Amino acid sequence: MGCCGGSGGGRLTITQAQIDAGLALQIEYSGGRTVNVSGPATGKQYVFSGLHRLQDVDPRDAPAVLREPLFRLKGVTQGAR
Repeated sequence: MGCCGGSGGGRLTITQAQIDAGLALQIEYSGGRTVNVSGPATGKQYVFSGLHRLQDVDPRDAPAVLREPLFRLKGVTQGAR
């Protein structure tokens, strides 16, 4: 997995094997109201609120979530989903 600098142009590259192993992207919500986001690739529901700002999001859903200005990539985690 490459990230953030060097010759990669600041792009995050994720393989299918990493997705299968449970890799998730931590996405932070900067809004105050509760929002429900349906992952377009997986159909999974993500609930963000002022109290639950940080969520682990499937990397296949993350690009659509990150298009909205109230969301930003915070980190990468490895774990069970």
